[in-house]
Amino acid sequence: MEWDIAYSTTQDELVNSEYGRGVQDLLRKANAIEDDAERQRYVERVVDLMLQIQPEIKTQENYIERLWRHAFAIAGEHLNVEIPEGVTIIEEEVAKHPDPLPYPDQSQFRMRHYGQNVQALIKAAVTLEDGPEKDAATYTAAYYMKVALDTWDQGKFVNEDMIRKDLHEMSGQQLVLAPEIKIGTPGPNQPEQNINLRKRKKKNKNRNKSQNNNQQKQRSSYGNSNNKRRSKRRR
Repeated sequence: MEWDIAYSTTQDELVNSEYGRGVQDLLRKANAIEDDAERQRYVERVVDLMLQIQPEIKTQENYIERLWRHAFAIAGEHLNVEIPEGVTIIEEEVAKHPDPLPYPDQSQFRMRHYGQNVQALIKAAVTLEDGPEKDAATYTAAYYMKVALDTWDQGKFVNEDMIRKDLHEMSGQQLVLAPEIKIGTPGPNQPEQNINLRKRKKKNKNRNKSQNNNQQKQRSSYGNSNNKRRSKRRR
């Protein structure tokens, strides 16, 4: 047994979902009616149907005009009918959507776990002429690569040889950090590169502070109760 099912993905795009696909199909068949009087009655009945589907539109100003504008927009073409008296605006202008913002070309950014700041440092270092300034910029890029790894992996998988290799590859084989140069270890005051990790640490810090306050209140309450008992015994 074969099922004749029309999925929404295979049909025309729904212009106005408020009225449904049935109304859209009816209006797009209107101009195929050859008799003018019959076509006029047909479209008017469809407009009445639209009002029944969306009765709350009556609360809006000039709702008849709005219904006819919707009908022309849903039909996708000019309807060969006479519009009611007083309706001056018929066809709605097609809404112009702004051009989508292009996403950054991720294909050129391998090893994105180092972050965009490291990518910018490496790009800047590549443009420098050979000399002490370029060497310093190369070391700075390698240092912040180590900071990124130390932040994300909590220092468990930081490998300086891997950093040198990644730096060389990310710079297009233009930056080389000599193996005898030791990359410094990020200190305790180094800002965290992972914002989620910062939030988690702050949350844990606040939780510990709250627990300490509660413990102090409990000790204070316990101490006060003991003092009251002692004073009663003395009496």
